[in-house]
Amino acid sequence: MERASILNLSPVLGLEQVENHRKSQQLEETIVELYATLRPSLLSYAYQVVGSTGESEDLVQVAFLKLFDQLKRNSDILNIRSWLYRVVHNLAIDHIRRNGIHELAVAEWVSQRSRAEGTRSTEDELIQQERIADSLQVLNERERHCLTLRAEGLSYQEIGGVLGISPKAVSVYLARGLKKFEVQNGHCA
Repeated sequence: MERASILNLSPVLGLEQVENHRKSQQLEETIVELYATLRPSLLSYAYQVVGSTGESEDLVQVAFLKLFDQLKRNSDILNIRSWLYRVVHNLAIDHIRRNGIHELAVAEWVSQRSRAEGTRSTEDELIQQERIADSLQVLNERERHCLTLRAEGLSYQEIGGVLGISPKAVSVYLARGLKKFEVQNGHCA
């Protein structure tokens, strides 16, 4: 009797395997679409934190691999964009801690960002870079991360999700960070 029940189950197992393969293909297609859509902004954020194009690319790829694993396990991710930023953020912070390169990363980001903003004289560009670097130095880590994530277009709630803080705390960190920027640059409110 056991043999008969085993034989009857084989078509069912075959259908289950086909269904699993189909779901896996759909998941892969979804990940590819998400990658194409979110990769540029995630790379930009990762670069702002680690200051290396190659490392940023690696961190973003690892984040998407983690996403694939989580979705394959049917994990419930409410906001994929916010989840990916959080993973990239955590990976970048771990990378910085391992390599102790935060100050170098900030200086490089400031330099790249200033070059991308437009054509200025070399002197004006250097002065602006120094001002931005000085302003970033007075910010604490949370303020700096809140400002850079906001510059990437994330909402307060998404920033809170990335950093593990409430949207109200994000608001406070942004306000403090901007106020420090204003004070540092002589633009008192």
